[in-house]
Amino acid sequence: MKKMRLKEKLLILFIGMVFCVAQTGRGEMSLKAQAAEPIVITSLVVETTFDRQGVIAKCSYQNYSALSGCEMRLYLYRQEDSGISVIAQKALAYADQGNESINPVQVSEGIYLASVTMDYGTELRQINSRDYYRVKIVDGNYVVTEEPIEDQVNGEQTQYGLTCDHMMEYYITQEATPIRNSVLAYQCMRCGEVLEYIEVPNSAYSTFLKETADAVLHARSSEVTINTDRWMSFNRDVFEAIKSRPDVTVTVNYRYQGEMYHVTLPAGTDVDLFIDENGFCGFRYMDEVLAH
Repeated sequence: MKKMRLKEKLLILFIGMVFCVAQTGRGEMSLKAQAAEPIVITSLVVETTFDRQGVIAKCSYQNYSALSGCEMRLYLYRQEDSGISVIAQKALAYADQGNESINPVQVSEGIYLASVTMDYGTELRQINSRDYYRVKIVDGNYVVTEEPIEDQVNGEQTQYGLTCDHMMEYYITQEATPIRNSVLAYQCMRCGEVLEYIEVPNSAYSTFLKETADAVLHARSSEVTINTDRWMSFNRDVFEAIKSRPDVTVTVNYRYQGEMYHVTLPAGTDVDLFIDENGFCGFRYMDEVLAH
Protein backbone atom coordinates (compact mmCIF):
# COMPACT_ATOMS: atom_id res chain seq x y z
CA MET A 1 0.00 0.00 0.00
CA LYS A 2 2.85 2.37 0.74
CA LYS A 3 4.19 1.94 -2.76
CA MET A 4 0.79 2.78 -4.24
CA ARG A 5 0.63 5.98 -2.20
CA LEU A 6 4.06 6.99 -3.43
CA LYS A 7 3.09 6.34 -7.02
CA GLU A 8 0.02 8.51 -6.55
CA LYS A 9 2.35 11.30 -5.43
CA LEU A 10 4.40 10.76 -8.55
CA LEU A 11 1.29 10.99 -10.69
CA ILE A 12 0.54 14.37 -9.12
CA LEU A 13 4.13 15.41 -9.82
CA PHE A 14 3.79 14.41 -13.48
CA ILE A 15 0.49 16.25 -13.91
CA GLY A 16 1.94 19.38 -12.29
CA MET A 17 4.88 19.58 -14.66
CA VAL A 18 4.94 21.73 -17.80
CA PHE A 19 4.24 19.58 -20.82
CA CYS A 20 6.71 19.47 -23.67
CA VAL A 21 5.06 21.26 -26.59
CA ALA A 22 6.10 20.97 -30.21
CA GLN A 23 4.41 23.64 -32.26
CA THR A 24 4.32 24.40 -35.95
CA GLY A 25 1.61 27.02 -35.51
CA ARG A 26 0.13 28.99 -32.67
CA GLY A 27 -2.66 26.55 -32.01
CA GLU A 28 -0.98 23.24 -32.82
CA MET A 29 0.34 21.33 -29.82
CA SER A 30 1.56 17.81 -29.32
CA LEU A 31 3.41 16.08 -26.52
CA LYS A 32 7.03 15.39 -27.37
CA ALA A 33 8.49 12.41 -25.50
CA GLN A 34 12.06 12.20 -24.31
CA ALA A 35 13.78 8.86 -24.02
CA ALA A 36 15.92 8.75 -20.90
CA GLU A 37 18.23 5.81 -20.33
CA PRO A 38 18.46 5.03 -16.61
CA ILE A 39 21.11 2.54 -15.48
CA VAL A 40 19.67 -0.93 -14.90
CA ILE A 41 21.46 -3.57 -12.79
CA THR A 42 20.49 -7.26 -13.15
CA SER A 43 21.91 -10.72 -12.38
CA LEU A 44 23.91 -9.50 -9.37
CA VAL A 45 25.21 -12.77 -7.90
CA VAL A 46 28.10 -14.66 -6.32
CA GLU A 47 29.30 -17.77 -8.21
CA THR A 48 32.23 -20.14 -8.54
CA THR A 49 34.54 -20.03 -11.53
CA PHE A 50 34.08 -22.61 -14.28
CA ASP A 51 36.79 -24.85 -12.80
CA ARG A 52 35.43 -24.25 -9.26
CA GLN A 53 38.86 -23.12 -8.06
CA GLY A 54 37.78 -19.56 -7.29
CA VAL A 55 34.82 -17.36 -6.39
CA ILE A 56 33.53 -14.30 -8.27
CA ALA A 57 30.90 -11.60 -7.97
CA LYS A 58 29.27 -10.70 -11.27
CA CYS A 59 26.47 -8.60 -12.70
CA SER A 60 24.78 -7.49 -15.91
CA TYR A 61 23.91 -3.86 -16.53
CA GLN A 62 22.49 -1.52 -19.17
CA ASN A 63 22.71 2.15 -20.18
CA TYR A 64 25.96 3.02 -18.39
CA SER A 65 27.88 5.79 -20.13
CA ALA A 66 29.89 8.95 -19.50
CA LEU A 67 26.55 10.79 -19.41
CA SER A 68 25.34 8.71 -16.45
CA GLY A 69 27.11 11.05 -14.06
CA CYS A 70 28.54 8.34 -11.84
CA GLU A 71 31.27 5.72 -11.54
CA MET A 72 30.12 2.14 -10.93
CA ARG A 73 32.09 -0.54 -9.09
CA LEU A 74 31.34 -4.21 -8.49
CA TYR A 75 32.16 -5.67 -5.05
CA LEU A 76 32.43 -9.06 -3.39
CA TYR A 77 31.67 -8.77 0.34
CA ARG A 78 32.08 -11.24 3.16
CA GLN A 79 29.55 -11.18 6.01
CA GLU A 80 31.28 -10.93 9.38
CA ASP A 81 29.85 -10.80 12.89
CA SER A 82 30.72 -7.11 13.02
CA GLY A 83 29.38 -6.28 9.54
CA ILE A 84 30.71 -6.77 6.00
CA SER A 85 34.27 -6.63 4.67
CA VAL A 86 35.46 -6.03 1.12
CA ILE A 87 37.11 -9.07 -0.47
CA ALA A 88 37.52 -7.77 -4.03
CA GLN A 89 36.27 -4.98 -6.28
CA LYS A 90 36.35 -3.88 -9.91
CA ALA A 91 35.42 -0.70 -11.80
CA LEU A 92 32.73 -1.36 -14.42
CA ALA A 93 33.32 -0.28 -18.01
CA TYR A 94 30.86 1.93 -19.90
CA ALA A 95 28.48 -0.17 -21.99
CA ASP A 96 24.97 -0.09 -23.42
CA GLN A 97 24.79 -3.70 -22.29
CA GLY A 98 27.56 -5.01 -20.08
CA ASN A 99 28.44 -8.22 -18.25
CA GLU A 100 31.31 -8.01 -15.78
CA SER A 101 32.83 -10.05 -12.97
CA ILE A 102 35.66 -9.48 -10.53
CA ASN A 103 38.86 -11.44 -10.94
CA PRO A 104 38.54 -14.88 -9.32
CA VAL A 105 39.59 -15.02 -5.68
CA GLN A 106 40.21 -17.83 -3.24
CA VAL A 107 38.28 -17.28 -0.04
CA SER A 108 37.53 -19.02 3.22
CA GLU A 109 34.19 -20.67 3.87
CA GLY A 110 31.46 -18.30 4.92
CA ILE A 111 28.64 -16.03 3.84
CA TYR A 112 29.14 -13.60 0.93
CA LEU A 113 27.16 -11.13 -1.13
CA ALA A 114 27.65 -9.10 -4.33
CA SER A 115 27.12 -5.37 -4.58
CA VAL A 116 27.30 -2.52 -7.11
CA THR A 117 27.99 1.05 -6.03
CA MET A 118 27.21 4.23 -7.99
CA ASP A 119 29.52 7.05 -6.97
CA TYR A 120 28.09 10.45 -7.99
CA GLY A 121 30.85 12.42 -6.30
CA THR A 122 28.60 14.02 -3.69
CA GLU A 123 26.77 10.82 -2.77
CA LEU A 124 27.21 7.05 -3.01
CA ARG A 125 24.41 4.64 -3.80
CA GLN A 126 24.57 0.91 -3.42
CA ILE A 127 22.62 -2.05 -4.77
CA ASN A 128 23.13 -5.41 -3.04
CA SER A 129 22.36 -8.91 -4.29
CA ARG A 130 18.95 -10.10 -3.18
CA ASP A 131 20.40 -13.16 -1.44
CA TYR A 132 23.40 -14.10 0.63
CA TYR A 133 25.64 -16.85 -0.75
CA ARG A 134 27.18 -19.61 1.35
CA VAL A 135 30.64 -20.62 0.15
CA LYS A 136 31.98 -24.05 1.07
CA ILE A 137 35.04 -26.05 0.04
CA VAL A 138 34.23 -29.67 -0.83
CA ASP A 139 37.01 -32.01 -1.98
CA GLY A 140 39.17 -29.04 -2.92
CA ASN A 141 36.44 -27.34 -4.98
CA TYR A 142 34.34 -24.31 -4.17
CA VAL A 143 30.59 -24.77 -3.84
CA VAL A 144 28.27 -21.75 -3.70
CA THR A 145 24.63 -21.97 -2.64
CA GLU A 146 22.04 -19.23 -2.20
CA GLU A 147 21.02 -18.40 1.34
CA PRO A 148 17.84 -16.28 1.15
CA ILE A 149 17.63 -13.46 3.67
CA GLU A 150 15.26 -14.68 6.35
CA ASP A 151 11.97 -12.95 6.96
CA GLN A 152 12.13 -10.68 9.95
CA VAL A 153 10.03 -8.18 11.83
CA ASN A 154 11.22 -4.70 12.81
CA GLY A 155 14.83 -5.39 11.88
CA GLU A 156 15.34 -8.36 14.23
CA GLN A 157 18.70 -10.13 14.24
CA THR A 158 19.19 -13.21 12.03
CA GLN A 159 22.05 -15.67 11.75
CA TYR A 160 23.69 -13.40 9.12
CA GLY A 161 23.40 -10.12 10.97
CA LEU A 162 20.84 -7.33 10.93
CA THR A 163 18.48 -7.56 7.98
CA CYS A 164 16.57 -4.62 6.61
CA ASP A 165 12.87 -3.94 6.99
CA HIS A 166 12.82 -1.81 3.87
CA MET A 167 11.76 1.82 4.08
CA MET A 168 11.17 2.60 0.42
CA GLU A 169 11.06 6.12 -1.00
CA TYR A 170 11.34 7.76 -4.41
CA TYR A 171 14.16 10.21 -4.94
CA ILE A 172 15.95 11.77 -7.92
CA THR A 173 18.88 9.63 -9.01
CA GLN A 174 19.57 11.55 -12.22
CA GLU A 175 18.97 15.27 -12.58
CA ALA A 176 17.30 16.54 -15.74
CA THR A 177 19.25 18.38 -18.43
CA PRO A 178 17.89 20.15 -21.53
CA ILE A 179 18.41 16.89 -23.45
CA ARG A 180 17.78 14.21 -20.82
CA ASN A 181 14.85 13.58 -18.47
CA SER A 182 15.42 13.12 -14.77
CA VAL A 183 15.10 9.64 -13.27
CA LEU A 184 13.62 8.62 -9.92
CA ALA A 185 14.82 5.58 -8.01
CA TYR A 186 12.49 3.58 -5.75
CA GLN A 187 15.10 2.77 -3.12
CA CYS A 188 15.34 1.64 0.48
CA MET A 189 16.67 4.53 2.56
CA ARG A 190 18.27 2.04 4.97
CA CYS A 191 20.09 -0.59 2.92
CA GLY A 192 20.23 1.12 -0.50
CA GLU A 193 18.43 -1.59 -2.50
CA VAL A 194 16.79 -0.16 -5.65
CA LEU A 195 13.62 -1.91 -6.83
CA GLU A 196 12.88 0.21 -9.90
CA TYR A 197 13.74 3.37 -11.82
CA ILE A 198 11.13 5.77 -13.23
CA GLU A 199 11.73 8.45 -15.84
CA VAL A 200 10.07 11.80 -15.10
CA PRO A 201 8.25 12.78 -18.32
CA ASN A 202 9.08 16.14 -19.91
CA SER A 203 11.56 17.18 -17.23
CA ALA A 204 14.18 17.77 -19.95
CA TYR A 205 11.87 20.25 -21.69
CA SER A 206 11.17 22.00 -18.38
CA THR A 207 14.90 22.31 -17.77
CA PHE A 208 15.41 23.77 -21.26
CA LEU A 209 12.75 26.41 -20.57
CA LYS A 210 14.18 27.30 -17.16
CA GLU A 211 17.74 27.61 -18.47
CA THR A 212 16.50 29.75 -21.38
CA ALA A 213 14.59 32.11 -19.07
CA ASP A 214 17.63 32.38 -16.78
CA ALA A 215 19.92 33.13 -19.73
CA VAL A 216 17.70 36.03 -20.79
CA LEU A 217 17.16 37.39 -17.29
CA HIS A 218 20.88 37.40 -16.48
CA ALA A 219 22.19 38.40 -19.89
CA ARG A 220 25.28 40.60 -19.67
CA SER A 221 25.19 41.67 -23.31
CA SER A 222 22.53 42.97 -25.65
CA GLU A 223 21.98 39.60 -27.37
CA VAL A 224 21.29 36.06 -26.22
CA THR A 225 21.52 33.04 -28.56
CA ILE A 226 19.63 29.83 -27.75
CA ASN A 227 20.62 26.62 -29.54
CA THR A 228 18.41 23.53 -29.58
CA ASP A 229 17.99 20.61 -31.96
CA ARG A 230 14.92 19.12 -30.30
CA TRP A 231 12.62 21.75 -28.78
CA MET A 232 10.24 23.87 -30.87
CA SER A 233 8.61 26.32 -28.47
CA PHE A 234 8.83 28.69 -25.49
CA ASN A 235 6.41 28.94 -22.57
CA ARG A 236 5.08 31.89 -20.59
CA ASP A 237 8.06 31.92 -18.22
CA VAL A 238 10.46 32.51 -21.10
CA PHE A 239 8.29 35.24 -22.57
CA GLU A 240 8.02 36.95 -19.17
CA ALA A 241 11.82 36.92 -18.97
CA ILE A 242 12.03 38.49 -22.45
CA LYS A 243 9.50 41.16 -21.45
CA SER A 244 11.57 42.01 -18.36
CA ARG A 245 14.65 42.55 -20.53
CA PRO A 246 13.51 44.85 -23.38
CA ASP A 247 17.19 45.66 -23.96
CA VAL A 248 18.04 42.12 -25.08
CA THR A 249 17.68 40.58 -28.55
CA VAL A 250 16.94 36.82 -28.45
CA THR A 251 17.97 34.57 -31.35
CA VAL A 252 16.92 30.92 -31.44
CA ASN A 253 18.68 28.35 -33.62
CA TYR A 254 16.41 25.30 -33.86
CA ARG A 255 15.81 22.18 -35.95
CA TYR A 256 12.61 21.58 -37.90
CA GLN A 257 12.04 18.52 -40.12
CA GLY A 258 15.76 17.84 -40.21
CA GLU A 259 16.78 21.37 -41.22
CA MET A 260 18.26 24.10 -39.02
CA TYR A 261 16.42 27.45 -38.84
CA HIS A 262 16.71 30.56 -36.76
CA VAL A 263 14.29 33.18 -35.52
CA THR A 264 15.28 36.50 -33.94
CA LEU A 265 13.19 38.52 -31.51
CA PRO A 266 14.59 42.07 -31.67
CA ALA A 267 15.03 43.92 -28.38
CA GLY A 268 11.69 45.34 -27.22
CA THR A 269 9.53 42.97 -29.32
CA ASP A 270 5.93 42.75 -28.07
CA VAL A 271 5.92 39.03 -27.22
CA ASP A 272 2.22 39.14 -26.29
CA LEU A 273 1.64 38.90 -30.06
CA PHE A 274 2.87 35.30 -29.93
CA ILE A 275 1.52 33.74 -26.74
CA ASP A 276 -1.54 31.50 -27.02
CA GLU A 277 -4.12 30.85 -24.28
CA ASN A 278 -1.85 28.22 -22.71
CA GLY A 279 1.18 30.50 -22.61
CA PHE A 280 3.10 28.75 -25.38
CA CYS A 281 4.29 29.68 -28.83
CA GLY A 282 6.20 27.65 -31.43
CA PHE A 283 9.25 29.01 -33.20
CA ARG A 284 7.64 28.52 -36.63
CA TYR A 285 4.70 30.70 -35.65
CA MET A 286 7.07 33.40 -34.33
CA ASP A 287 8.75 33.38 -37.73
CA GLU A 288 5.41 33.90 -39.48
CA VAL A 289 4.41 36.84 -37.24
CA LEU A 290 7.79 38.55 -37.53
CA ALA A 291 7.76 38.15 -41.32
CA HIS A 292 4.66 40.38 -41.61
